[in-house]
Amino acid sequence: MLEAKITIVAPELAEAINNLAAAIGGGKTQKSSKKTTTAEPQPQSTQPQPPIPQQPFPMNQPMPAPPVAPAAGFTPTPSVPLAQPPKYTVDQIMAAGAMLMDAGKVNELMNLLHSFGVQAVMDLKPEQLGAFATAMRGLGAQI
Repeated sequence: MLEAKITIVAPELAEAINNLAAAIGGGKTQKSSKKTTTAEPQPQSTQPQPPIPQQPFPMNQPMPAPPVAPAAGFTPTPSVPLAQPPKYTVDQIMAAGAMLMDAGKVNELMNLLHSFGVQAVMDLKPEQLGAFATAMRGLGAQI
């Protein structure tokens, strides 16, 4: 067991510590044996003082998380509305496809058409044109 001895020269502080120790230990409070003297006696109020409400210790507020760099391949959602993607026509896609064919990428272009479930550009649905144009760019098309 560890024993600590503390000598306090401020009687008010000593009395407060003793009262705290008694409250924790369930014992009686003790008055300090030393009296303090003051130049003028303090007037005592005849009106009872309202009790001071005890407030719980403030809970630590959680700290906001530090900003984290986005993971590779992750694009954060922008808070500003984005412009609508460009609309492509069948003619634009066919012109880009002709450039790919001239570059010797006929097989890649045919595989791309098949991945969209069609045999020819004319068979693409209007809602597929944007995704198809994006995929063509992956093959090197300028569209």
